[in-house]
Amino acid sequence: MRSRHSVLARSRGFTLSELLSTIGFISILGALAMYGVARYLRHSKTAEAVGATTAIAQAACVYYNQSDANQPAGTKPDAAKAMRHFPPPSRASVPASITDIRAKRFQSGIGDWSTSPWLEMGFKISTPQFYAYSFESQGSGLSAQASAVAHGDLDGNGVTSTFRATAAPDGSLVAKVNGQVQQVDPEE
Repeated sequence: MRSRHSVLARSRGFTLSELLSTIGFISILGALAMYGVARYLRHSKTAEAVGATTAIAQAACVYYNQSDANQPAGTKPDAAKAMRHFPPPSRASVPASITDIRAKRFQSGIGDWSTSPWLEMGFKISTPQFYAYSFESQGSGLSAQASAVAHGDLDGNGVTSTFRATAAPDGSLVAKVNGQVQQVDPEE
């Protein structure tokens, strides 16, 4: 029969090396978790840019496809289709300066979206945004082109990411968004 003292002596706890190994392991797991969370947050921010540029490009397509109604009275349908066009390009981005969104969110106001082309497309962002949005367009008929662009600097290091959704008419003069959103340094 063993004495009670010898059983207690064996179960005295961790050794110093076991304790340091456990602390090291937990530190590594914590670092990996922090990296994963940071990556998830960056990806969720880029989802804003992809969604917004796609929505702008889709709204521009709707405007183009309905622009026949803006043609002079008596215009023949084929001639009206040949004059289809996208809304005019934006004069400035929203917000106007990239410094307004550098490593922070920007809360735009109603007035930011009440000018051309945002008004024509019925586009606005009512929640705080991480990107500055602009719209480019040119041409009419089959030669018309449009792009919705988002620029951002998520970490404030001066390197910007760019997202671009483009739209153009097909052979039957119906505007469509072209495939995937182009991304340059999406998680800069």
